[in-house]
Amino acid sequence: MNENKNLKNQSENKVSEEEKEEDKEYKIESLKKAGNIAQNVKKFIKPLVKEGLSVYALVEKAESKIVELGGSCAFPVNVSINNTAAHYTSPIKDDGLVINSGDIVKIDLGVHIDGYIVDTAFSVSFNEEKSLENIIQATEVAVDAAKMMAKPKVHTREIGKKIESIVKGFKFNPVKQLGGHQIERWTVHGKKQLPELGTQGGDIMEEGEIYAVEIFASTGDGMVHNTKYSYIYELNPYAGRVPLRRKASKQILGYINKNYQTLPFAERWLAKEFRMGISFGLQELIQQGKLQVHYVLSEQKGIFVAQTEETILITEDGYLQLT
Repeated sequence: MNENKNLKNQSENKVSEEEKEEDKEYKIESLKKAGNIAQNVKKFIKPLVKEGLSVYALVEKAESKIVELGGSCAFPVNVSINNTAAHYTSPIKDDGLVINSGDIVKIDLGVHIDGYIVDTAFSVSFNEEKSLENIIQATEVAVDAAKMMAKPKVHTREIGKKIESIVKGFKFNPVKQLGGHQIERWTVHGKKQLPELGTQGGDIMEEGEIYAVEIFASTGDGMVHNTKYSYIYELNPYAGRVPLRRKASKQILGYINKNYQTLPFAERWLAKEFRMGISFGLQELIQQGKLQVHYVLSEQKGIFVAQTEETILITEDGYLQLT
């Protein structure tokens, strides 16, 4: 009897190990596919970023290209200009924002395959001021240096020290509240952080983890604040069942659960499914704690911010770049 039980346990353990290996292979395959799509979208979108271009047209083209290539948007494409650092995407109706001479433009996009996410960003400058000629290079050099340090058992605080040293070496400041982060399945911002400053917390990197190596360089103090604007939302996974009075709220919540799960989404996306009730529906869901709001983040007026970001997978002895 015991012998049969032991054989059964061994068989179950073997199946379990095989399932884990299959899951690992599927994860890596999905990440590579998402990364390839992200790379192709960047190649497609970079030549389109020109003075006079509508930001609304830019985000729509980028998001459509992700879908056309077989991926899904891990979050709305962000196009943040000058002192706007992050979380700007076009609202439901085109607000008329265009790229102008003198702008520094940051494009941040994410792709997922079945919840396996890659996150990447680049900057384009239309500003010829001498003091700004190296601001994008500062972020690119810092990303390259951070990647070279990435491997199991490395503390991300040590990487943060390197990032801070490089960005400040270019005479800019890292942005304190922003930076790299672990990516988990269906979660853009995972538990572990990859800070931009050596004085911030950080975590130990482990094999198999995914990180967005994300660097911001600012001509200001490196401090961003929430503006009053928000066009991106995310389901709160910790909120339980709550009473909803509006029919639109219930319909929108059901649609979010089915289509986005815990990934960020744009109110602009909802307009393609719902003709009415979006604003009131979102308002009730936010009031009841079902949705988290991603406010547009900005430095002070007159400040310029650049951004570069790549996603890597931590391997046994280093990293694999995915984007």
